[in-house]
Amino acid sequence: MRKALLGFFIFLSVLTLASCGFHLRGEVPLAEPLQNLYIKSREPYSQFNLLLKQSLSLSGVHFTATESEASAVLVILNEVQGEQLLGVGSTQQTRQYNLTLTVTFEITDPQGSIIVPPQSLSETRIIAIQANQILGGSNEESNLYQQMRGTIVYSLMMRLGSKNMNNALAGLNHTRTQQ
Repeated sequence: MRKALLGFFIFLSVLTLASCGFHLRGEVPLAEPLQNLYIKSREPYSQFNLLLKQSLSLSGVHFTATESEASAVLVILNEVQGEQLLGVGSTQQTRQYNLTLTVTFEITDPQGSIIVPPQSLSETRIIAIQANQILGGSNEESNLYQQMRGTIVYSLMMRLGSKNMNNALAGLNHTRTQQ
């Protein structure tokens, strides 16, 4: 009886997830010039860049050692995180902060000509910290920033795989094959 009930519950869960459009994040088809990519960043070993490289690798991207070997260069212009105090509780014990993370990027050809002008992606989260739980709040803040990085990487992947991006990069691929 329990096995049948468990089986029914699993079946119902899978059916519900399938009907709402849920799917696992996986490979994102990218334009051909992005398949041979160089990532240029002031902080090449930042958490954001590591997540980005991991996601791009899942989509079959080959990373080059130099810009001149690449078909396209993804330039991470900046990654800015900040926090803003939104409010203080009536007892002065609770503080609410607005955490923001903004990443700005552009795509150039190997010679540095801009193909896709600078674009920004932002995420915001609200966190409430109790005065007696500062350390826990710090851990929660770190976790929220990591979640925001993951969301921005996913958004960037979707943008790189978009029809508009493919159209913008089509000229780069055509120019590259003529040389």
